[in-house]
Amino acid sequence: MKKAKTIALIAGFGFFLLAVFVQSLLPYFMKQYLTVRTDVTKTVRTPLGILGQVKSHAAPYSPLVEKGRQVFIREGCWYCHSQYTRPVAGEERRWGPLPEVGEYAYDLPHLLSTRRIGPDLFRVGGKYGDDWHAAHHFDPRMVVPDSIMPKFTWLFKKEGDRFVFNEDGKALLAYIQNLGMNKGKWRDDFPYQIAAEGSAPAYTTPASVAHGKEVYLRRCVGCHGEKGDGKGAAPTAVLFTVATPRDFTVGSFKFRTTPSGELPLDSDLYRTITVGIRGAAMPPWFNLPEEDRWDVIHYIKTFYPDFATRPPVQPIYIPPPPDPTPEMIRQGKETFEELKCWECHGHEGRGDGPKSDTQVDDFGNKIPPADFTKGIFKSGPRPQDVYRTFMTGLNGTPMPSNSDAVQYKNLDPWPVAYYVLSLSADKP
Repeated sequence: MKKAKTIALIAGFGFFLLAVFVQSLLPYFMKQYLTVRTDVTKTVRTPLGILGQVKSHAAPYSPLVEKGRQVFIREGCWYCHSQYTRPVAGEERRWGPLPEVGEYAYDLPHLLSTRRIGPDLFRVGGKYGDDWHAAHHFDPRMVVPDSIMPKFTWLFKKEGDRFVFNEDGKALLAYIQNLGMNKGKWRDDFPYQIAAEGSAPAYTTPASVAHGKEVYLRRCVGCHGEKGDGKGAAPTAVLFTVATPRDFTVGSFKFRTTPSGELPLDSDLYRTITVGIRGAAMPPWFNLPEEDRWDVIHYIKTFYPDFATRPPVQPIYIPPPPDPTPEMIRQGKETFEELKCWECHGHEGRGDGPKSDTQVDDFGNKIPPADFTKGIFKSGPRPQDVYRTFMTGLNGTPMPSNSDAVQYKNLDPWPVAYYVLSLSADKP
């Protein structure tokens, strides 16, 4: 028995030394003496507003992102969250493209982890808005009821009656939003997160409404509230800086294929639920079963009685997008100026026009115009998404429909759509 104890003691000490070597000394030697590959395949937006792929290199971490990585390590986030996408069934559909060696060039020591108690984070950058991450870190159960992640309230400070990230929290957020982004705008071309529009309403039954309520109380109530008025626990506790959750009780919906002022089609709601609202707290739910997505629409519509009495209207027609040309981009800029889009969005599309500081939505909330140069398009990153927003406007906001101007002035919306997208073109 003594001999067994001695062997176990020596073995335990040996494994401890091995762990120290693998997790601290070996990464140091790798960093000092190994030639590090930084090459990656990157999705970029061209000056014509379309997506393409180029060979590029991973970028070193900025000081803020590097600080966030240290917070990530300090808080033990790596223990539960892996950082890789494996080439096995369903991984690419859930998380995104497989990793490339060059993407780990500045990750020494690597934070791969094997536990996967929480979801993989390698492609999480850009999937959720900053407001969602704030709510998730303040109290994970507000947005993910079955989460076992602890609260990280020490990463917050109080401003007024709500909480915002402190300096460590902002750094951690910057690191999380940077994960997987060395592949550029890959999410704009992620097929699983793209839903086509349609005009056929889903069939509603008492059973579908009841099931939709279950889905809503599990997935949506944290932001939109039990009454559907946008006053859930998350926006009540944490300051949402980008946009407040939609109040379903007033029947005003931004993202539609229907004319300005009209209710959306079921397919419009389905698309928003599927792809989310980029940059805002509304995440994409493309991983939910289709039945859940359709049925939660049936329940959401119960918050506004007019859905049951007003028949669906004809959606606008969006023709197939043409191939862009430099002349089309030039024409789009002229139309952008002619229709005075610059008054809100600025001459360079940075959201800094002379009226940008005075814009409020129908609820009195300040609503800054979109900065197109960031490449974060709430209604979607495709030309037809920008076309739709240009033609229908955004109900409840200062963004008007331009359909009348297009008709009276005999304008073509496609050049504007491509011009707006070209403003976020990657620099060579």
